[in-house]
Amino acid sequence: MSRRRLSPEDVISAIYEEEGFYEVERRGDSESEYMTRLVLSNGDRELVISILDEDAFSTKGAIQDALLQAEKLKARFDGVIIAVPRKYQRAVDEDVMALHGFGLVIYDKLGAEEILPPRMREPGKKPVEKQELKEERRIDDQEIVKLRMEISKLLRSLEEIEARLDRLEREQNKIITRLSKLESQVSQLGKAEAVKVEKQRREVELVKQAPTDKSLPSYLRDNPWIEILSRRE
Repeated sequence: MSRRRLSPEDVISAIYEEEGFYEVERRGDSESEYMTRLVLSNGDRELVISILDEDAFSTKGAIQDALLQAEKLKARFDGVIIAVPRKYQRAVDEDVMALHGFGLVIYDKLGAEEILPPRMREPGKKPVEKQELKEERRIDDQEIVKLRMEISKLLRSLEEIEARLDRLEREQNKIITRLSKLESQVSQLGKAEAVKVEKQRREVELVKQAPTDKSLPSYLRDNPWIEILSRRE
């Protein structure tokens, strides 16, 4: 009787059995032909392991695709792990894996080994199911709509304020123009009044200096005030 050959899922599950995890689900990945998915649970937490086969490493962009899929799984599971064949371990950047909180497992026909443990979700935070994600997205969309409405109101208010400021500026310019004209008129009146006063002053001086009627201008002759003014010092 031949011994059953262990699958990658079998050897990978085995390394987590000691930690109290048991297999919940194993299936192919609907979005990838070179990757299968294994779900483990200990009753409190769930781990998901994306297992890449050797063909994945001959496909351009397979690793990047696996990382993108793993990033999405973080919303649903407490820990996310990527498993790769042992001989392709160097093809995976452990620093990038650690940065994103992914675990790393390598495997071959003889068994599996955890190289990098996953960053587990904080206790008390439940995995987010698809429906919850949709609900949160719907709420976010509603908030965006509300914000856009508020922004539209603010823009309309700003346009009204800008129109009022334009009207005020036009009125201010009109007032400034009128003030300039009035100042010019006042200045001209002041000059005319000064000329008039100066003319009168000269006439008085003339009267003082030339008291005889013949020496006076014709319009001052026979004026009864001439003699009185000529006597004043």
